[in-house]
Amino acid sequence: MPRPSSSFLRMLLPEIPVILGFGTGMMAIVHWSPSDLPASPVGILWSAWLVACILVCAFRAMAHADHLAAKHGEPLGTLILTIAAITIEVAAVCAVMLGNHGDPTVARDAMFSVLMLIFNLLVGLAMLLAGKGGREVQFNPQSAGAYLPLVIALGVITLVLPRFTRSMPGGWMSEPMEIFVGLSSFTLYGIFVWMQTTRHRDFFAHHGQSERAEVARQNAPHGGGNPSDSAPLVELLHGHADVAAISTPRSSALLLFALVSVVLIAEGLVGRVRALLDAAYLPPGIGGVLIGCLVLAPEGLASLKAARHGGMQRCINILLGSALATIGLTVPAVIAIHFITGVSPALGLDTPDIVLLVATFIVAAINLTRGRVNALQGIVHILLFIAWLVVILDEAHLPGPGHP
Repeated sequence: MPRPSSSFLRMLLPEIPVILGFGTGMMAIVHWSPSDLPASPVGILWSAWLVACILVCAFRAMAHADHLAAKHGEPLGTLILTIAAITIEVAAVCAVMLGNHGDPTVARDAMFSVLMLIFNLLVGLAMLLAGKGGREVQFNPQSAGAYLPLVIALGVITLVLPRFTRSMPGGWMSEPMEIFVGLSSFTLYGIFVWMQTTRHRDFFAHHGQSERAEVARQNAPHGGGNPSDSAPLVELLHGHADVAAISTPRSSALLLFALVSVVLIAEGLVGRVRALLDAAYLPPGIGGVLIGCLVLAPEGLASLKAARHGGMQRCINILLGSALATIGLTVPAVIAIHFITGVSPALGLDTPDIVLLVATFIVAAINLTRGRVNALQGIVHILLFIAWLVVILDEAHLPGPGHP
């Protein structure tokens, strides 16, 4: 009987956690769990295991997306990373919306959380890492100038406007309004992707060099060189430049397998997140924060690693591309769920969140359209992130009826 080849074993070994995650997801699909009480000790451990499985499968999915991105270069590489990450978000949001105790606000909370995590925490940390030592790091301002107007316009239409419409007050929208918002989000994102990958590819490539890259070039033993667009990606994310050895069909199949595992595991979290939050006396908005953290964990680490090595252009492409895809793909998905299942999403933010979102957009527009960032700008973004956390926690201590 022939023995398995060593190359097959080397390929299979890193995927063992994903196989375990897939098995966990199948257990969740048949509604088997060690405890039906999410707030019990065994239920909490099971919930923690589900979260750990989602993180592992998400990291493996992003690793395979990185392989494909390294082989295909920019901007297609960033697009692959973005679509993979947003698939995880849409799967988690849809699973919670369609659960036995469906949450109509989970899509709104998840999108808002992703935007705040990207524009404040991750962008702020990236500026601190890239600008340490008092440097100003350069990137192509055309990329931010292309992303920001779309993100701001879609963010206001989907998360702010529903709070002020008169046909369906309270954050909901009428069906004609939902059709308009869903079609406009999907169409605008599709047009952007087409232009990003065809006639405006140069908008998302850095044509100059950061100070750190210039110093590294001057200190190189042989004077450095001009690497290709795909070389920095491989070096930053994988540490080698053997892109030709990457098998596109294999990486694509393993990426799909990891994403399917994430979708299955997300089903197991239905109903557990809300029960755990209620047991811990935490506000429902924390559920959206959890989904946002799960979605952005692999991609966020990749962007921060790029910023730390002077690849601010790569970092901007990943983060702003994720922000745009979050709105452009999640909103049509949840609106489609409404027309299929009747579960209507509440998209309009509350007033404090609207204030923070508008402040975030204004600060991002000022800081990211110059093509230069520094650590001081990063501190401002971090401050907005902390303010958002304070608002969430403050909601957990709101006085009840009859209290001043």
